[in-house]
Amino acid sequence: MSTSWGYGGAGGAVENLLRQAQEQQRRLAEFQQQRAELRVTGESPDGLVRVTVDGDMKVGGIDINARAMRLDSYTLAESLQAAIDAAYASFAERQQELMTEMLGGSDLVRRAQEGSLTPDDWFRQFGVDLSDPTRGLRR
Repeated sequence: MSTSWGYGGAGGAVENLLRQAQEQQRRLAEFQQQRAELRVTGESPDGLVRVTVDGDMKVGGIDINARAMRLDSYTLAESLQAAIDAAYASFAERQQELMTEMLGGSDLVRRAQEGSLTPDDWFRQFGVDLSDPTRGLRR
């Protein structure tokens, strides 16, 4: 009676899972690096204020057109808020694009945001069926 605990057996399944985990770790690190380097700009509807948001989601720059100085303080504040909102919306959109690239499909991103992505679904995209207790034991 022989057991298949060699490379084609459980050891092979473990190695395969480790490779997949390392690949996901690499992809996550790449996503985090891209997010850290992200810079997006939002502009007020009147075009008088531009705001830049960095990868830490901090306002990193504010450009106010000289014509904006003619506005009353309330209108200037509205323009500034609109530019900030536009910058954060652009950041969220770009971050979503990066997530989609990392996860390999917009359906996975949508389901992850909804909270309906299960571990089984996640691993299935890599060809791993968690419900199969004999996975990796067969040759």
